[in-house]
Amino acid sequence: MNWETHVRLAESMLRSPRIPGSEEIISRIKGVNPTSLQLSEPDRERGYRLKNELQNLLLENYGESFRLDRHPYSDNILLIKHKTIPTIDACHTHIRALSVKALDALDEPSPVLAQPETAKAARVKPREATPGAPPREVLSIAQGLLVEYEYTRAEELLTGIRIDKEKDLPTLIKAVRVLVEEMGAYESAAATMLSQPGHVLKDKNVRELLALTYYERGMIPEARALLDTLHPVDLGKSALFACADISFRDGNLSLAHTLLKLSEAKEGILPQEADLRRRIEERMLAEAEPLLLQSEAALARCELGQAKSLIRQALAHYPHYQEARRLLRRIEALEAEGEIETLWSQFEASATPQQRLESLARLLELDRGNENRIRDLIATEKAALKKRTVEERLHELRTLAAREEWAGCFDILLWLSRQDDAERLASAFEISPHFSVLHRNCRLLKVCDEEAKEIWLSFVTVKSRLSAGKPDGCLERLEKIKRYFHSYPYFSEEYDRLLASEQEAARTEVCELLTKLHWGVSSLTEARAVAARARRAMAKLPANEIQCYRRTLNWALDWHIPENSEQENLEDYRKALMVGNSARAASLRDAITNADQIASIDRELADYFDISVEPIAVTISPDAPIDLASEPRSPLTLLGESSRHAMYREDEETILVVNMEKLTAARYRSPHFADLGFLDALPDRDLFLFANTATNNNVWRAKLSEAEAYFCAEIVINENYMYEPGASFAGMLMSSSKDNDYYAFIQEGGNARGVKQSLDVVSSTVRSFHIKGEVGCVCRASYHPDSILIGTDGGTFILNSNLDVPHGSSRVAHTIPMHLFAADREKLNVYIGDQVVKVLNSKLRVIKQYPNSIGGAFITHEGIRGVCTATDTALISLATGKGAFYDLNTDKFSQAFPLGRVMWTDTPTRWHFFDYDKDASTLTLREITHDLDTLLEWQVICTPDQDDETQVANVRQFEDPSFFNLPAKAPAHAEGA
Repeated sequence: MNWETHVRLAESMLRSPRIPGSEEIISRIKGVNPTSLQLSEPDRERGYRLKNELQNLLLENYGESFRLDRHPYSDNILLIKHKTIPTIDACHTHIRALSVKALDALDEPSPVLAQPETAKAARVKPREATPGAPPREVLSIAQGLLVEYEYTRAEELLTGIRIDKEKDLPTLIKAVRVLVEEMGAYESAAATMLSQPGHVLKDKNVRELLALTYYERGMIPEARALLDTLHPVDLGKSALFACADISFRDGNLSLAHTLLKLSEAKEGILPQEADLRRRIEERMLAEAEPLLLQSEAALARCELGQAKSLIRQALAHYPHYQEARRLLRRIEALEAEGEIETLWSQFEASATPQQRLESLARLLELDRGNENRIRDLIATEKAALKKRTVEERLHELRTLAAREEWAGCFDILLWLSRQDDAERLASAFEISPHFSVLHRNCRLLKVCDEEAKEIWLSFVTVKSRLSAGKPDGCLERLEKIKRYFHSYPYFSEEYDRLLASEQEAARTEVCELLTKLHWGVSSLTEARAVAARARRAMAKLPANEIQCYRRTLNWALDWHIPENSEQENLEDYRKALMVGNSARAASLRDAITNADQIASIDRELADYFDISVEPIAVTISPDAPIDLASEPRSPLTLLGESSRHAMYREDEETILVVNMEKLTAARYRSPHFADLGFLDALPDRDLFLFANTATNNNVWRAKLSEAEAYFCAEIVINENYMYEPGASFAGMLMSSSKDNDYYAFIQEGGNARGVKQSLDVVSSTVRSFHIKGEVGCVCRASYHPDSILIGTDGGTFILNSNLDVPHGSSRVAHTIPMHLFAADREKLNVYIGDQVVKVLNSKLRVIKQYPNSIGGAFITHEGIRGVCTATDTALISLATGKGAFYDLNTDKFSQAFPLGRVMWTDTPTRWHFFDYDKDASTLTLREITHDLDTLLEWQVICTPDQDDETQVANVRQFEDPSFFNLPAKAPAHAEGA
């Protein structure tokens, strides 16, 4: 809102019979106040008159809520302040501007109007200052001496004030003001300040006051030197005025004008401001006026460039020179007319739509009178340009299709589909039959452009292989992309033909296998193997045929199953219990009549699977002393962690499990714990999976809780899994939905496969997943339902519980090996290192990244112990047996410390300091998640300007045990030593 609007509203308020609210009146007072505005002299007088009338209106109606405070420079100037809300004021006023009614409405009398009592009080001799008296007391005595007109003695006391403490600074400033304002002792005031200690003289308030003292005394060079060391933003109104006046004297009119504006914007009134403004503007005008005359002369000669340059110089000298501004607008209008004429000529002469559009865009800015015509011309030229571009892209599409460069064809078709030109798009799809499956393909439009391109190129590759007479594997590839193209005849005809051929071959194979099953097998094992082959072969047939074949298959298989003897059932019962198949064991138990033998097997396996439990007392202490520098007194070896548990090895046959959710712990003992390594966990059921690292052939499943502890199963790998010689297991996980189902990932040469194996008397494969390349990482991504993260040297996958890739997963991720950082099983997020640390969702698409985490991208997955998602910190395991924290947001590493001092769970985790006493069976925990900044020092190891080799070398500095290490605490000395 401009000043004139405020004036009109104020005049309306004063004429209105309604009494406005106090806040509304104060708003109008501040709006019309001309103190800090650039106004003509009549307008300034008008503004002050309205301000005075509004202030009288405020006090006459709301005087009981306000008080009058003296201005430090004049007793006749008062500040209208609210009594209870110190932040509210109604600006300054002169005592003579207030009406009698306004003064009578005040609860407290005006500090200026109060007259001294006529009766003369008895004269009291002022106190004398004692040596070493506090500065405040000296000031008080000096003020008393001034009342008695003992100026000499008062000046001696004030000039003798020396301060050392910051709290006495206001007393010094007040003493100096007394010397200057009440006594006019400028030299004494300056000497008093200069005699203070160095740290006092460095205070900006003291330097400002000293500069003002010099200025008032006329010592301009000294004042200038001090004011040059202070920033204008930090200065008060008087100091800003002094700076402006000094700059004016120095001839720096622009700076003087700027500083004066800052002074006028400050609260308060300085009568000298108006005079200084007048003198500055007169000097500016004197410098600018000759340039204006020269500019007018140049304009008369039609030298627009010279005229514009001169008038800009004039405005640089005097920014508020209105005549110069009017002349500049006139020159710019003439320039615009000339430019408009030139642009229309360029438009007529341009040969291409692009050149004409450039001219029209500039004309739209300048030629306001022809705006509608220009807009119509722009629309016409854009249509012509679009048509020309489309024709060029169509020609390029025909060329690429002839050369069978299909990737480029897809990009052009995608661009054409977004141009809103149905006729030319239809002609584009007619160029090649491969394009027909893209026309109005709504399913393909729902995926991202890169993935859609990959899907279509996969189809084109299959068509090329079929044209070359290479149908092997084509049906499987068409099955994967069937949902996108099945409604198109160009796809469905080929797919149906391949499917019919595959189904006919499958029928022939199934019939041959059924014949062999009836007459060509001699044992149940051989019959089951033939039946498994038949089941795989019939999977490609229609559902009704599969059902018929399955009935025949089951009948033939049952015919080969001999009736087990009691002893065979007992052996199967034992094996079912060993592999943890309780349902099969219960079924066999019902078929066995010898109860004693069953009881004997039960006792034998109960003893074999037995685990002893010893509870550990856990104490959560927020005040426990934290020692991250020294090794723990009862060292433990980390075995593994789940999202709820931390697991440690105490000795060869003993492990310690801490439940961080329940805050309980227990010690578990069994001879089977020797040589066991951690594989997997189902934390909600306290189930753990271990592998024997000595035999590499035995896997143990255990229930470990404070209430019960026992082994659930011992799985002999070579008896329950089929694999090629020389194969290795990359990972093994439990099913969270079925106790006897396990996921295993087997590396066989250059290929890998994942199997979901159902363990039974005769184990069988339920589902499988095949992939080329070497598996580098297998880890659980979630529970209930299960999902598994697989990283290979050729790509990255998340598989569901059926070992299928979920719909919508990123196909790009399947072709890119990712550097795994961590996995958040609660949110199903995957952290990877790709120049910086990034977060992927369950579809392996980037949802977040840490732009500063350069060092984190070089840390291997094996080195990351866990990530605290609440603070974005990761714990790193170092080769030296120590650990360090890493901040993903700041790229800072902490000091290295003994890893055995910190306890954590799987990601997402929180950090705990712990102290374990093996002899006392006690565990003390203290959370330090939010205390790491104070417990450890941090530093950046890698910077963006370094090359990869340097960054890797910097991270590998942690291999040196002495690098950025938390120093050990000095040993405590015994008493009396």
